[in-house]
Amino acid sequence: MQYNPALDGIRALSVLAVVMFHCEVPAARGGFIGVDVFFVLSGYLITSLLEAEYRGGGIGVGRFYARRAWRLYPSLLLMLAAYAVLAPWLWPTEKPWLSVALAALYVYDYALAFWHLQFTVGHTWSLGVEEKFYLLWPLLLPLLLRSRRPIGWLLIAFLAVTLWRYFVAVAWSWPQAYFAFDTHVSGILLGAIAALTRLKVSRVTLAIAWVALAIAATLPSLPTTDQVSAVTVRITLAELSAFVLVRYASAHGHQGVLASRPIAYIGKLSYGIYLWHFPAALVLRDGHPWWVTLIATTGFSFSMAAICLHFVDMPIRRWREETRAAPAVRTASRSRL
Repeated sequence: MQYNPALDGIRALSVLAVVMFHCEVPAARGGFIGVDVFFVLSGYLITSLLEAEYRGGGIGVGRFYARRAWRLYPSLLLMLAAYAVLAPWLWPTEKPWLSVALAALYVYDYALAFWHLQFTVGHTWSLGVEEKFYLLWPLLLPLLLRSRRPIGWLLIAFLAVTLWRYFVAVAWSWPQAYFAFDTHVSGILLGAIAALTRLKVSRVTLAIAWVALAIAATLPSLPTTDQVSAVTVRITLAELSAFVLVRYASAHGHQGVLASRPIAYIGKLSYGIYLWHFPAALVLRDGHPWWVTLIATTGFSFSMAAICLHFVDMPIRRWREETRAAPAVRTASRSRL
């Protein structure tokens, strides 16, 4: 896929909303919807890549899994190692090795849904939702693309998961409705629809989506018995708004504020920011004003994200590119001889 800076801009938007939410910024009490925006974007990107690979001769499932592992695991393991070292001093009542195992195995989503666990690295629940999608989608997408109405099937799946989340939230418990893969994969499915449709978005529709996201991000968020339904509906509103943003950005990727270099660079850092910000916010937000927590958390997480990007992710990427190119270079050298 050709690089689209506006999509990195959407990444920046989503991670900044989550950081402000966890730092308890008064104007971002609904900033948790940043995760839902990112889910839609993730579904769009992965489906676009896999569809192109499918059209080009078939999806290399093993290669896809390897690419995801090399992309996600190094920074995650670095953060978990730092947590395991610091946990005995900062969080002495926790069981760090249990948390590390759950996060490294991408099962924190169901752990939070059904167990009462420490939440210090519990923000990795969203990685668990995505990882399960990564495992299943290369196997299911070819079947879907061979069907007559792939978008229709995806719409049915999106509606089914949305209704399932609403039912679980009302009938059982909010953690089960919010954290689990089977109740929160709806946004990723909507992103897959965005990848397979050629729907054009007008500026009026885009403006409505921006307003809807702004309202959803500023409303109070913690669900009580009488708020569960409203918050559940708000997740769907955020997903639909993100769908509009992603479709517009896919057609206008080099225009607007989201495509600017500073915003796009924050998008490149977004994975690292997400990994590192939450433990810092937990340490700082008790006993400090929200603005102190926000400044310190932002400075720390941005710095660690830049270190991960430039000294972990990019060297690994260059090494993998050189490793893949080496056989071709040797073959070309022998042919010249």
